[in-house]
Amino acid sequence: MPNKIAGFITIVLSLALFGALLSCATDKTPMQIDNSLPQNELAYYNDTFDKMREDLWNKAGYINLKEQIQNFRLADMRIENGKLIIRTKAGSFSKGGLGSKYALRGDFDIQLDCRIDFLEGASGMDQLLSILVLDKTGKIGKVNAVYISLAMEGGLYQGWLSCGYFINGKKNRGGSRKIGNFNGTLRILRTGKTISTIYKKEGAPDWNKMNTFRVTDKDMIINFQLRNYVPERTTIGANNSISAEFDNFRINAVHEIIEEEI
Repeated sequence: MPNKIAGFITIVLSLALFGALLSCATDKTPMQIDNSLPQNELAYYNDTFDKMREDLWNKAGYINLKEQIQNFRLADMRIENGKLIIRTKAGSFSKGGLGSKYALRGDFDIQLDCRIDFLEGASGMDQLLSILVLDKTGKIGKVNAVYISLAMEGGLYQGWLSCGYFINGKKNRGGSRKIGNFNGTLRILRTGKTISTIYKKEGAPDWNKMNTFRVTDKDMIINFQLRNYVPERTTIGANNSISAEFDNFRINAVHEIIEEEI
């Protein structure tokens, strides 16, 4: 009898281990995009941030609330050592970022290197870096979008890596995990209406999938930004500026790119 019990336990543990390994493999192996535009066509849209590419990007500065408009200053943006540096202004609501002048049609796979060192315990302000894809046809307040973000809210000592989505302007959270200062790559991948959020720290061998959402298959534009407030904040202290670095934007794959109408 003891031998039978031991054998049963061994089988159960083996199956559990196999299931765990299979789960990890699924989480760390992103889906692939079929029938993409060739790399020689995509190369034009990749950006190493050696200079400001006004042919690719618009400055993004949409403000959420009237309380924010009354005391708002655009963050500084500059190119330094082959990276885009965004630094917020102290003493006011402040944000800066870029939005694509083109849209992605069909399935796509994009990624962006970024780095942020959080100011621990900074009160009266937040720290929020995000990359998102937005439905090009959506109206303000009715947008369909997916985001992946790095954030530390006011007065806290813990940063969070989070993701989520918007359906007709309604925000839905998709999970978060504790994280310290971040230096790595954020990635968003869509197949059909399904959009996945993925990340990898610098030097790590594997990608990590955060979550997958069913949102939209419509044309989407890209936006990335740094701000010193979460969208719901109505008062700001912001005794300090915060900064982040962005580099090596890539379109790994996409079915079609739709240029901005002139």
